[in-house]
Amino acid sequence: MNHCIVRPVADSDIDAAILVLRRSITISCVADHQNDEATLERWLRNKTSEHFRAWLSAQDNFMIVALIQGTICGVGAVRQSGSIDLCYVDPSWQGRGVGQAILSALESKAKEWAVRELKLVGTRTARAFYERHGYEFIPEESGPGFGVLFDYRYRKKL
Repeated sequence: MNHCIVRPVADSDIDAAILVLRRSITISCVADHQNDEATLERWLRNKTSEHFRAWLSAQDNFMIVALIQGTICGVGAVRQSGSIDLCYVDPSWQGRGVGQAILSALESKAKEWAVRELKLVGTRTARAFYERHGYEFIPEESGPGFGVLFDYRYRKKL
């Protein structure tokens, strides 16, 4: 595997980061959105430069990109509240440790903030990934999401 570098998002990364988000959702998460147009439209609606800049400027948000050979191949975000909001890997880079590098960096930042527990809403596609990394499925908090999606809620004590 090529070495994966994780660093904070720069303004110049925004377009490439959005492309990663959109490709990951449309290509890797077909089992979740089932190619349902309304579900995809809603999921992708806020994956724009304008929204990304707003996320990036939020004081309680820490956003990172993962790079291999200078190519942005993953995006992650965690809030001081303990919510992991983004952990996406471009489909062409999956299975190469990019997701693990992102998750590790987000968890490290949460520990710096003295967050005691992380929470996230995952997809069917990502369940095995989160469970391999110590996240506990919370069935009583999980349920239907928007469109055809099902929200799989997870937590991890730090």
